[in-house]
Amino acid sequence: MATRPNDSQNLMTHVSSDSTSTGNRVRSIQYLRAIAALSVVAYHASKRVEGELSETAEALFHLGHGGVDLFFVISGFIMWSIGCNAPRRPGDFLLRRAIRVVPPYWIATLGWVAIMLVAGASWIVMTPAHVVMSLFLVPHWSPTFSNTFWPVLVPGWTLLFEMYFYALFALTLLFAPQWRLMALTSLLLVMVAFGAAVPSNVAAVQAYTSPLLLEFLAGCWIAELWRRGLAGFWLGIALCGVGFLVLIFLSPLAVPDETSWGRPLTFGLAGALIVAGSVALERFLPDLVWLEKLGDASYAIYLFHMFIVVILQNIWTALSIGTSGWSSAVFIAGCCVLASGLGLVLFAYVERPLQRWFLRRAAVKATRPGVATR
Repeated sequence: MATRPNDSQNLMTHVSSDSTSTGNRVRSIQYLRAIAALSVVAYHASKRVEGELSETAEALFHLGHGGVDLFFVISGFIMWSIGCNAPRRPGDFLLRRAIRVVPPYWIATLGWVAIMLVAGASWIVMTPAHVVMSLFLVPHWSPTFSNTFWPVLVPGWTLLFEMYFYALFALTLLFAPQWRLMALTSLLLVMVAFGAAVPSNVAAVQAYTSPLLLEFLAGCWIAELWRRGLAGFWLGIALCGVGFLVLIFLSPLAVPDETSWGRPLTFGLAGALIVAGSVALERFLPDLVWLEKLGDASYAIYLFHMFIVVILQNIWTALSIGTSGWSSAVFIAGCCVLASGLGLVLFAYVERPLQRWFLRRAAVKATRPGVATR
């Protein structure tokens, strides 16, 4: 099957957000990033009013829980598209990933800590050690939510997996390109098998051997199949259709646990099928600029949406609007709209400028006399 070097290069420079060029993009991935982010927002907003929702509505919004798993599959797809033929520079790769992920996360975390301190939120426990380990994405047991390794800013738990996956991926860059996917596959399978064979109460061990890692691996294999010609209208429709069926009928079996097999075998499987089907449909998709822009802002939307959810809930309570009937729908829709608006603003005026600034600084430092180039 023919390879797709141009599409892969476009994905590397645009979807990865390591470049600010404005050429062609892989629309399907951009759209899915937006959908994943908004599904998580809707899910968290619905949890604030779930007592007023019908059983059908609750089940529908529960599907948004799988937005995280969709993100993981997308991340694997993007990373393999970036790294399949990248130079053997693990340090450069990790530096760019850190510049992409860490600054917005630190801003969101410190902002959350400040708001919780000012508001005097009694439901959250924040020790200095918890805050520091959260900032540096060190898996540890949460003092607020027992039996979880959630950081201070709860959505940040996914970044524990993201950064760990990036570290493992960076190791495979030491191999020749033709061996990288097999090396990554072997490494991830060994880590997950170790976790299944040797149970541990250590948070880092549970996180770093979680079966959720297989969702990243699924994304990598989908990217390789796509590079080799995975395309076709009916193939894409079939894959997406099966993915949605899995999502609808198996989601009740999903366990919202970061260390169980319940998520990858339900939400993860559905996400992988939907990603595979969507990229197969790439050439048939319409150009939806607004959805593509939301895809750009998906990371900011995901990181900062809880600010919107909590603030809007307090406004709802202060105005005595209540959460029954129509007001629940308005509340959830309002959270999605406001989170989208905030994400777009933060992407344009905070996330992207910060990324450009850090990348320029990193390039200057790397080429300074007496310092080895990257």
